[in-house]
Amino acid sequence: MSIEKDGKLTEINVEGTRSRRTFVAGAVTAGVGAFLAARVQQASAEPSSDPIKMVGALWRRPDLTPAQFYDYWLNQHGPYAMEQIKVLGGYRYVQTHGLDSSINSVLARMHGTGESYDGLVEVWFPSVQALITAMATPQGVLANQNLVNDEKNFMDAARCSLFLATEHVLLG
Repeated sequence: MSIEKDGKLTEINVEGTRSRRTFVAGAVTAGVGAFLAARVQQASAEPSSDPIKMVGALWRRPDLTPAQFYDYWLNQHGPYAMEQIKVLGGYRYVQTHGLDSSINSVLARMHGTGESYDGLVEVWFPSVQALITAMATPQGVLANQNLVNDEKNFMDAARCSLFLATEHVLLG
């Protein structure tokens, strides 16, 4: 592949770039696996914890319309994510899609908050220990990487937030 730089055509090695990108992605995946594997023993020594959930506040990629974002998330990523989540020991997966409503801006002004996220995701796991143990296996590392790779098709990851949480139902 050629690019123009300072008025001259310069050849660049795209395959080398892809190889480096693949190597870096593989190294990150291996690093996450090693990090989690080091915690498996610690996690299994702790008493069993209550169920937990991973919660994500999601923003769509800026090049996607809301309709494109929701369609991909629900119809493409959703079924794919369910299979990966099962590998990770997840037993409940919920997508919450934001509504295109003028009431959202009224609520934001009333409460002094920023704009609403495009959606929320919730994934339930039996315990922190179970999640760590599943994520530390080769299958878990691959499932997690598969999710991350597919999320690039619709999410603006730099703006999103993911975290583990416990639920406290106060009404309902």
